[in-house]
Amino acid sequence: MPSSKRPRGSKRKKRHSKRRIILLGITSIISLMIAGLAIFIVIAAAGTPKWDPAVLNDTKQSSYVYDKDGNEFAVLHGYENRQTVEFSQIPDIVKKTFIAVEDKRFEQHFGVDPIRIIGSALNDIRTRSAREGASTITIQLARNAFIANPTEKKLTRKVQEAILAIQLEREYTKDEILTFYLNRIFLGESSFGIQAAAKTYFGKELKDLTPAEVALLAGLPQAPSQYNPFVHPDDAKARRTVVLGVMRDSGIITSQEYDEAKDEPFTYVESMKANNGGSEKTEVSNASYKFPYFVDYVIEELETTYNLTPDQIFSGGLHIYTTVNPKIQSAAEDAFANDKNFPQGINGKEVEGAMTVIDPTTGEIQAMVGGRDYTPRGLNRAWQSKRQPGSTIKPLVVYGPAIEKGGYFPGTVLDDMPVSYNDGSGSAWQPTDYDTITQGWKGLITMRYAVEESVNIYAVKLLDLIGVDYGWAFGKNNLGLPLEPQDQVLSLALGTAHASTQDMAAAYGVYANNGVKVSDHAIVKVDDAKGNTVITPKITKNRVMKETTAYIVNNMLRSVVTNGTGYNAQFGNWAVAGKTGTSSLPDNLKNRTGNTDAWFAGYTPKYAAVVWLGFDSNPDINGAPGPYYLHSVYGGSYPALIWKQVMQAAHEDLPVQTKFEQPSGIVSGSYDKKSGLLPSSLTPSNFIGTEIAAQGDLPTRTSDVWVQKEVDADNPTMLASPNSTNTITKTFLNLPNRDPSWTWPSDEAPYKPPTEIAPDPVEQPTLDSSILDPLDNANLPQDSKIPTPLLGQVIYDPKTSTVKIPVTAPSGTDKYTAVVYVQRSGQPLGNFLVNYTKGFLSFSLALNDKAPTPGPYYFSACFKDPSESKIGPSSNTVKLVLTD
Repeated sequence: MPSSKRPRGSKRKKRHSKRRIILLGITSIISLMIAGLAIFIVIAAAGTPKWDPAVLNDTKQSSYVYDKDGNEFAVLHGYENRQTVEFSQIPDIVKKTFIAVEDKRFEQHFGVDPIRIIGSALNDIRTRSAREGASTITIQLARNAFIANPTEKKLTRKVQEAILAIQLEREYTKDEILTFYLNRIFLGESSFGIQAAAKTYFGKELKDLTPAEVALLAGLPQAPSQYNPFVHPDDAKARRTVVLGVMRDSGIITSQEYDEAKDEPFTYVESMKANNGGSEKTEVSNASYKFPYFVDYVIEELETTYNLTPDQIFSGGLHIYTTVNPKIQSAAEDAFANDKNFPQGINGKEVEGAMTVIDPTTGEIQAMVGGRDYTPRGLNRAWQSKRQPGSTIKPLVVYGPAIEKGGYFPGTVLDDMPVSYNDGSGSAWQPTDYDTITQGWKGLITMRYAVEESVNIYAVKLLDLIGVDYGWAFGKNNLGLPLEPQDQVLSLALGTAHASTQDMAAAYGVYANNGVKVSDHAIVKVDDAKGNTVITPKITKNRVMKETTAYIVNNMLRSVVTNGTGYNAQFGNWAVAGKTGTSSLPDNLKNRTGNTDAWFAGYTPKYAAVVWLGFDSNPDINGAPGPYYLHSVYGGSYPALIWKQVMQAAHEDLPVQTKFEQPSGIVSGSYDKKSGLLPSSLTPSNFIGTEIAAQGDLPTRTSDVWVQKEVDADNPTMLASPNSTNTITKTFLNLPNRDPSWTWPSDEAPYKPPTEIAPDPVEQPTLDSSILDPLDNANLPQDSKIPTPLLGQVIYDPKTSTVKIPVTAPSGTDKYTAVVYVQRSGQPLGNFLVNYTKGFLSFSLALNDKAPTPGPYYFSACFKDPSESKIGPSSNTVKLVLTD
């Protein structure tokens, strides 16, 4: 019987055939990849710089700096801060620490560390980034010595570095390579090599360094600028702690030494900052070139942003094209060279200053001055000095964010009255305005008025309403301010954070540029000695707020210059917007009058610029607070005048722009200045205004702060009682949440509602024929001890037939009643008793409920002792004439 099963040999053969095809395909792909890699390596290797050991000894070529128009204005040919040492002069702790931190398998590899390369690649794959480095000490030396542009991030450069590193390992011993590396490595602050860095950061010889000091130096190669203790002490300390941990784990130091070293202060650094403004920098041709402060900033940008070393900058034959505007830079330097633009110094110490000018549409820094007397590579206050900006920060973290958030407009009203907040420690923080003591509280005010007059209470209350986190994030993320987490407090509204003139100019430039932020920069491009462009800045442009927000802030800050504290900055017919600011004295000077900083931040549609004035520091003298702070110097004085002088020069020959361009979406309408709502029928006309807003942000509710109350006409400062016969309806402000003890401002005081109720009127006796009979004076004995009243001019109300006669009498007469004598021509004399109240005699002339007849009436009076039947001497006689 034939079998039903098919032979199995053909199936196996087919399966084996498929496997062969797959394996062949994979093998082919791998072979192609290897071949491609080999070809790439050959091509990359062909471009490797020529091996020349002499390159390890430096050659120098001057670099050239150009202004915004391409005109050369400076040549850089400086001297490096390089001090070489022999291998035997380098302490073991330095050698071991650098190897442990930078290249722990330095003694085992051949210039390239395959284990490190694989580990770096795996980490990059795991984190989906390209941040891990695989550079050995030998590769770092090869890169710095032979590669023309070591900042270029290309795979070909990596191959070339590896080839050069292998060549170095063939030519030199490990000790020689390490010595070359430690003598050549850039460690920030223009310091090349560990010996120069030891002098720069600690003022010591290399052999005298402590473990903490060695750890700082070993941590610098990763990011010399970021971990520079002169600029970023917190980051430097954190990096030092990491390195100390490596030293401990590697057995270089003990755990006890680690604990002792991790909190060691930067004593020498702080001393140099206090006395010299920073470290001693590379001398650059005695800074004999033009615009030295600007050039210093360009050098800084090349070092920190583009990772060029001073060796490359000063001796690399670079052609550096910058953004400096010679006209504006020269005007700024002239202004700072004029002593008349600055207040008088103290004890021979000058008031310092700084200024930055930016073109907000391009982000180009047009001018920068970092002080009054230039020191080569010294302190550049324009970007290095972070000071409290005072009220100049309000538009950046309070008013701009509020308008952007929506629901607020320049007519939004808040109450400038005492307020108290918890400062986070359980204590009360009670902010005040600069003029509260002298001028009193301002009451219900608008946002525009608060901006114009720099009112603190309004700014704090508004930041509280929109949220501190929101205002902080807007200033940091939208405007680029260098805010820290500790700045997320209500006092941020008063400028307790820290910023430089460059930070502030860039932030204000966003408003000038209608809400678009352009990254600020001083470099246009950099070409190498062969004419190849090696640096081209990546300029970003981002809309960070609505156009309507920028316009409304522009409009309010325009009012500061036309009507407020920034009046001195106005020039010509240009649209100028700005904000003044001062920062308060510290707690140890609270009993004195003055401020530490004075600012003016302003802009036109063309340029944004910020000026700062102050002293660099105010050290204690023999334990007592020093005298180095500003006296009677405000943002609207010297800073605004310097700003105006420079801006006038900057705008010469430019077409005048008299206003900021208004975008669509801006509306206007009437509003009540005491509520920020729509005017009601009760709103007094003098409190009705017109204001702009973003569409949808004008108020829709009607004002509810006005009420009407009846007051007693005879006692107009008192509410009418139910029995008042003569009342007046008046309009008042209804502010029940105000403490009754607070003094109202002058414009609101007339509208403060009375709280007392007028007394009930005294029922007046009526005159009839029975009491108009002549009085027999003989039956009422006179007492000369009772005072004599003096009657004033008669007051008559024809509507009620009421007579009021003012009485002048000695004190103590309130215990008497009064007898009034009335005589009409041709009629007998009459008399009646009248209550004497608050210096007046008041009674009615109506006879039997009928109005008195026209004609002359004569009145006199005397006081009567109610306890005895005695009267005093009669007063003078006063006359009243009634007509038809």
